[in-house]
Amino acid sequence: MSAGTPVRTRRPRRRAHLAPRLAHWIMVLISLYWTLLFARWCVWVLASVIGDPRGILTGLHRWFAWPFVLLPGVARFPFLADLVAVAVTGTVTLGLIGILAGWWREAGARRRT
Repeated sequence: MSAGTPVRTRRPRRRAHLAPRLAHWIMVLISLYWTLLFARWCVWVLASVIGDPRGILTGLHRWFAWPFVLLPGVARFPFLADLVAVAVTGTVTLGLIGILAGWWREAGARRRT
């Protein structure tokens, strides 16, 4: 038997090192998605201005917020899909950032002791 310290206590947890990088990439991805939602409305305005209600621009408008355009009432209130998309993705993002912050805080508390 070895008198050395166990391997688990010698090796730092990897998730503490990954937490800040994951938090950064989550924020980048959510920013890109919300930019696409803004672009969706720009495409809708452009399609309305040029008078192309069923063309490729309207197809892009539906594709940018795909899972949320299947909600009932979206045909009547097109802004509903974007509101739900921002609410759902924002809530999921806050939850994931909270978990990553807990990992980071746990690693900081371990380093102090």
